Amino acid sequence: MRTTTIRLSDETLSRVDTMADRLNRSRSWVINQAVDSYLSHEEWLVKEIHDGLTDLKQNDLATDDDIRRHLIKWGIDAD
Repeated sequence: MRTTTIRLSDETLSRVDTMADRLNRSRSWVINQAVDSYLSHEEWLVKEIHDGLTDLKQNDLATDDDIRRHLIKWGIDAD
């Protein structure tokens, strides 16, 4: 594991310390968990956006009928 330095606001660091205390974990552990969670979400989001843009470029889009069928399947009035 490598060391890095970051600047956090007093409020954020207080929140980190509170979470660390409540979980009986280190400040470093909480920050690593937060960064991992953030990166997982952002990586997923960027992939979804990229895939959507690829579909758009290939004109592989849902039709009105496709959307209507899904809405009806979910019990939503599509009209």
